[in-house]
Amino acid sequence: MQIGKQVWLLLALLGASTAQAELYRYVSQHGVVVLDSQGVPPEYVGRGYEVLDADGRVLRVVPPAPTAEELRQRAEAQRQAEADAQLRQRYASVADLEQTRRQRLRDLDALLAMAQANLQGVQGQMRARERQAAERQRAGQAVQPGLLEQLESMAGDQRRLEADLQRLQAQRTALEAEFARDRARLVELAGREG
Repeated sequence: MQIGKQVWLLLALLGASTAQAELYRYVSQHGVVVLDSQGVPPEYVGRGYEVLDADGRVLRVVPPAPTAEELRQRAEAQRQAEADAQLRQRYASVADLEQTRRQRLRDLDALLAMAQANLQGVQGQMRARERQAAERQRAGQAVQPGLLEQLESMAGDQRRLEADLQRLQAQRTALEAEFARDRARLVELAGREG
């Protein structure tokens, strides 16, 4: 009788431990559904799996690991959300963006006008010095070394000012494109909210 109680107690303990045991359901590389009480092998964890109780009820689902494309899309969505937040922080409305655009382009146009005026001034000085040199040569006189040095210096100034003009014009074009993109995105975001 004593042995019978011990066997029964042992069976009850085994029953209790199996009632709390978890099973893991996953799909093998051959497409076979596997139930395993030991866990999911590492090579299958990334595919996702389910944890079941002893009665076969799903306790939790572990989704598959994201693919490289899904990770890239998430990163892109995060980057876009951050860019949108910065855009909204910069401009309260499309009208605010337009006002900023006009001011920035006005400032840039003033710099362009100044660079153009400086270039025209240097070109005018160069023409005057070139006329002086030509007059001296027609009169049979040697061109003064200081005059040649001035011409070389002015030619360097002209190249620098032309490069500045090109840079400012490229900057203006890029600024126009940036404002156009920001405006389109701001309109799109406002449309989503409206």
